[in-house]
Amino acid sequence: MPPGYKHGDTPKKAMVRGTISYLESQGLPVNKSAIFRHFDLSRSQGYAALSVPASKRNDPEWEETRGRPSKISDEDQKKMEGVLWDDAYDNVNLNWSGLAKEAGVQMECNARTLHRTMGTLSYRRCLSCARTWTHKKLREKRTEYVRKMLETYQPQDWRFVRFSAELHFGFGLDGKIRLLPRAGEKFCPSCSPLDEANWPRDVKRVHTWVAVGYNFKSEPVFYEESTSPNCAGIMTMPEYRDKVLVKAVKPWLTNPGPRAFIIEEDTDSFAHGSASKVNLVQQWKEDNGVRCHFNCGESPDLSPLDSLWPPRKQWTLAEAPKDWEDETLQQVVRDVWAGLDQERINMWVDFMPQRLRQVLDTEGTFVSW
Repeated sequence: MPPGYKHGDTPKKAMVRGTISYLESQGLPVNKSAIFRHFDLSRSQGYAALSVPASKRNDPEWEETRGRPSKISDEDQKKMEGVLWDDAYDNVNLNWSGLAKEAGVQMECNARTLHRTMGTLSYRRCLSCARTWTHKKLREKRTEYVRKMLETYQPQDWRFVRFSAELHFGFGLDGKIRLLPRAGEKFCPSCSPLDEANWPRDVKRVHTWVAVGYNFKSEPVFYEESTSPNCAGIMTMPEYRDKVLVKAVKPWLTNPGPRAFIIEEDTDSFAHGSASKVNLVQQWKEDNGVRCHFNCGESPDLSPLDSLWPPRKQWTLAEAPKDWEDETLQQVVRDVWAGLDQERINMWVDFMPQRLRQVLDTEGTFVSW
């Protein structure tokens, strides 16, 4: 390093850029060498200050390679997934440590880490074929839920139910789009070699709340501003009350008749207030006379919002988005939502009693797509 060399600090570099930007905006002559000397920067430092590298995070083709390696290797995950898809374990009450033991995996992390990595221990539903696996405890819970629903609602009552949920859309390159799967929705060992099983990554994500029913389809409610692929789109109770219940559901209450609608909410979503009987969401629904019930947790086969999409919950748009702006992506989601056939929704609703009886007849197992 030459004698007397000084690093150009960040404030000076910023002032150089600001000065040149101002002069150019006013149409005034720009003497860059003089500006560099004024801020005590060498020629190379000055031009380096003008060349600000763009963040790689804004490049859709850039992929993060830093970070700690996963505590659970891909090979160990495959071994444990193999156990969960094995019919021999249908009547075994597995827990996370038991799953690792049965798979022959040396467990070097706690159960919570396994849970985050594997998603859920309660069920598996293949995104490609009709194969499913249901944990014994979940089958018992589903059987109890179905009995209650069959006692509560007559077949015609389901036409008053509006099924609601948050949907999370992931955008890939070249016009590819997917609906993010539920925790137990994966590709079974037989379907894992398919190209569709290797979704590279989401470039952007859009999070929305929607509802459907017989001859009914709501407008999407975009409750999350961030479209970052790292955003999980988890809604809070105040957001659910203010953005969904107040703005979207409350206008439905003006419909005449005491049986205008019954809203079915996702019990797996904390924001919907299923975890307790006293909270601000439950209070709002009670104050406004909203008739509702919660769905059966970890049971995507009992919701049209998880069952009426294309196979594998992914497809390719006829025309890729022209840019990655929020408004553009939201419009794509609106178009996709508008394309969901109302007749198929109506048919699904009318077959709800049969689906419930099928769950009961098979002692709680999943109903195929």
